[in-house]
Amino acid sequence: MPSTQHIAIAGGGPGGLYAAALLKRLDPTRHVTLWERNAPDDTFGFGVVLSDETLGGIEHADPVVHEALREEFVRWEDIDIVHRGDRHTSSGHGFAALGRRRL
Repeated sequence: MPSTQHIAIAGGGPGGLYAAALLKRLDPTRHVTLWERNAPDDTFGFGVVLSDETLGGIEHADPVVHEALREEFVRWEDIDIVHRGDRHTSSGHGFAALGRRRL
């Protein structure tokens, strides 16, 4: 008889939360404990930004979560660099962002 896995995750940021949810979804018999030192409504930073490559990994691992995120994200593909009044645009970089609390 296989033993039950016990997994502890330190940190309830976006990576920790998603890791805990995905580990439990992939094997519901796992006991997953998430440790976070801050209050549930605390937030730090301006938001969460994910590349298209990262979103592709999420889509592969969890299509339901990917679809929910896709509906919420603000997307862009250009990065502007402004130096001494000169603007340079680099295109073809897929990124998406959303507020931490919403995530």
